[in-house]
Amino acid sequence: MISVVIPVYNAEPYLRGCLDSVLRSVYQDFEVILVNDGSADGSLAVCREYASRDDRVHLISQRNQGVSAARNRGLEACRGEWVVFVDADDPISPDFLGLIAREEYQDQDLLLFDFARKEADLTAEDPAPEALRCGPEDVPGLMRSLILRLQLAEGGNLNFVSPCAKAYRKDLIDRHAIRFSPELFYGEDKLFNAEYLAHTVRCVYLPAPVYYYNIHLDSSSRRFNPGLPYNLARLLEQLRDTLETGQMLAPLEQDFYSYALENLSYSMVWAIFCPENPQTYRERLEVCRTLRENPLYRRAMEFNHSCGHWVRKTLVWLFRLRWYLPAGLLSRMWYYYLSWKNRR
Repeated sequence: MISVVIPVYNAEPYLRGCLDSVLRSVYQDFEVILVNDGSADGSLAVCREYASRDDRVHLISQRNQGVSAARNRGLEACRGEWVVFVDADDPISPDFLGLIAREEYQDQDLLLFDFARKEADLTAEDPAPEALRCGPEDVPGLMRSLILRLQLAEGGNLNFVSPCAKAYRKDLIDRHAIRFSPELFYGEDKLFNAEYLAHTVRCVYLPAPVYYYNIHLDSSSRRFNPGLPYNLARLLEQLRDTLETGQMLAPLEQDFYSYALENLSYSMVWAIFCPENPQTYRERLEVCRTLRENPLYRRAMEFNHSCGHWVRKTLVWLFRLRWYLPAGLLSRMWYYYLSWKNRR
């Protein structure tokens, strides 16, 4: 059986489409765990409606605690051999669950799939995509792809960071007590996948577009949050610990510190020097000083010359020299460019 865990928070306009896509699955041996995370709109009523008319749909309701807590609650309740995460505003293809249930994949620890580039591309039948099989010797390479967001195959559309469009072994999750970190509001998906991958022995990548990620104009992913720099620093520390536990930090040292520099520049563009930041210049400098004292960032800056594009290299170089005024100017320019690009 497959458990489909869906965290729900104020998703009323999209929730029916998501649930209908799951219930239309060709493969029928599944359960749906809806975790209503304190929704203030009509999402709870929609959840109750679907739970009342299909006994495979189970509803859990809790006060608002965030998506990580909602997914963790779903993990505690699910009974399937495989676990699939679906966001409440996204549809899946009719054959997604059927691909997971194929006999030839039942000895695997992790199944990876492609995201559809548009909803019409979702596979409608049960195809036989050419599978890429990975063993224990390939796990460091998979971890590198996760850290640097690389594709596993040319032309693929795998999002390794997201927990969606993947199938996880429930017994592996339980055996190693793998959970989403509630203390992180950004990057918790990457950390979950890294911890899971550190215990993975066999993995298959099937380049079938089985999941469509709905992007909404009201998305909060780019909104200013003063806690972002500290969140990213905590994420980096926890990711370092995961790599050390899996004995992969040494072979992936440059990749890890390249990711650290990415986090540092991201903090500058989307938080410290963000035009929406109401903090005073003195308060922004205090954040910069805190990040400069972080030993992981200090070590990462030694790799700045050998990785990353020129904007990131320049930002980190200015930051390292404490030239915060030009760093702020470049950060704002990059912020406006990326915002314009995202709206296109």
